[in-house]
Amino acid sequence: MLRNCIESLPLEYREVIILRELEELSYREIADTASVPIGTVMSRLARARKRLEECVTSRMKRHPR
Repeated sequence: MLRNCIESLPLEYREVIILRELEELSYREIADTASVPIGTVMSRLARARKRLEECVTSRMKRHPR
């Protein structure tokens, strides 16, 4: 379910969430890799986390275990 939610994110959000949470890069490393300012990394991460939370919550409501 989480993988599907990550895959459903827009590319710019998916990129930063994978680099931060799976690859464990620092904000600076992500900024350098993505060629964006560090503030952009921070805002994209916040938005990506919010969308992931909404996606997982929604899917859990539809398919409770």
